[in-house]
Amino acid sequence: MFAPSLKEIFAIAAKLPAAPRVLAEVAQLLEDVNVDVDAVAGVLRRDGPLTAAVLRISNSAYYGSGGVGSIEAAVSRIGFAEVHRMIGWAASGVLADRVLPFYGIETAVVRQNMIANAIAAESLAAIARCNPRHLYTAGLLRPIGMMVLDRMARNFGDPLDKFDILRDGNYATWESRVMQIRNAAVTAVVLSEWRFAQDVVDSVRGHGLTPGAKDPTRGAAVLHLACWVTTQIGLGLPGEHDAWEISPEKLALAGLVEDDVMGRIRLVEEQVQELQSALNY
Repeated sequence: MFAPSLKEIFAIAAKLPAAPRVLAEVAQLLEDVNVDVDAVAGVLRRDGPLTAAVLRISNSAYYGSGGVGSIEAAVSRIGFAEVHRMIGWAASGVLADRVLPFYGIETAVVRQNMIANAIAAESLAAIARCNPRHLYTAGLLRPIGMMVLDRMARNFGDPLDKFDILRDGNYATWESRVMQIRNAAVTAVVLSEWRFAQDVVDSVRGHGLTPGAKDPTRGAAVLHLACWVTTQIGLGLPGEHDAWEISPEKLALAGLVEDDVMGRIRLVEEQVQELQSALNY
């Protein structure tokens, strides 16, 4: 058992790929209606792996196949309305670059979950009158806390005390027992440190909607329901099988009705399949 300090959390987070921090900077730039291509491209060029991933995606069948040789051309081709989403997809591949052995999650599972949650959260946010870009980001980067805690467990944890679904049941029980902190709380403090919008931070921090949680936001409820949608299409994480539910109380908090959520299941599944085919992941 170990209880990580904020200093230790930030030290491990600093070793993660820089892609999320680049995404935060781009998101801030896109809030300015007068932003230009060079400004966005300049931020992207700071991170080599993300730049390569963005170029690969911009040349994929999803965006018209080929012909893009620079970041400026990539941003110009797809436009500012789409660039945040594309950077997110690229970031998911850069971030989900290794197995999470203590959580028992393969890289492909993490990435598929990230993308499905992002798509579902963005789609529901538009109906719930939340900021779709913020909810997309929250859905995408939700597993960062797991990535940080898994790396910490490798350094300080007992190799024999990995998550076991038969013994622990779910990640919440295992994290409380082994690390005394939940992954959503870790994600929230890291995203705050990286200067993501407060709406993104609050949505991630409260999306478990656990009984007695302090003032969960509408965004947190939307993200919770998005995770439920992701689970329905078979892309949930193994230790979260019982973490999400669709209930009148949670729908009311999100400003949604049941049909809003049920109607997104097939839509999200189709969009994820389209991305998988076009981006070959």
